[in-house]
Amino acid sequence: MNRLKTLFTLGLLLTLGMPAIAQSGKAFYKTPYKSRNNGTFDRKSSLFSIGLGLPSRYAYSYGNGNGSIAFPALYLKYEHGIMDEVGIGGYIAASGSRYKYGNYVDRRTYLNVSVLGYYHFNKLIPVKKLDVYAGVGVGVRHRIYHADQLDHTSGETLPVFVGKAGARYYFTPKFGAYGEVGSDGMSDVNVGVTFRF
Repeated sequence: MNRLKTLFTLGLLLTLGMPAIAQSGKAFYKTPYKSRNNGTFDRKSSLFSIGLGLPSRYAYSYGNGNGSIAFPALYLKYEHGIMDEVGIGGYIAASGSRYKYGNYVDRRTYLNVSVLGYYHFNKLIPVKKLDVYAGVGVGVRHRIYHADQLDHTSGETLPVFVGKAGARYYFTPKFGAYGEVGSDGMSDVNVGVTFRF
């Protein structure tokens, strides 16, 4: 449901912006592809983002007993341009959950470290402040499990495939907000802010 809301919002923003796209698109698309750019990303771009992700199905994979909570994932991301429409980067994400079954309590901590390659549609979309992108990559997801009553701690590390699609809107040349959907073993939707250097 949350994924549908995000896609609906992105679609609505693009629909409302269609007249502006049509006006500016004529000159934009006459520019050769190699030199075309809407200004939201280039090979000199460095992006630092901070975001929050909604807990995914993985956070609830061990049930949902009375008093159970799952915390949003905190994302710290960095990306640097290597071409005007291509960047490489990575992120660290952390989340946790607490489950209570009567007097029994267990806690889980999740940590994800991933590297990605990104493609930015800045040569295809002529909206100056809108950065639409997609990324794929790989990472590792570490889970630490602690059962309070048993005083037992264990952990496991698993590889994860990461696939993301998102949009970023710049309010100023150096600051914007973003929204992403996709799979990374942490959250299905994340939103936040971006600082461009």
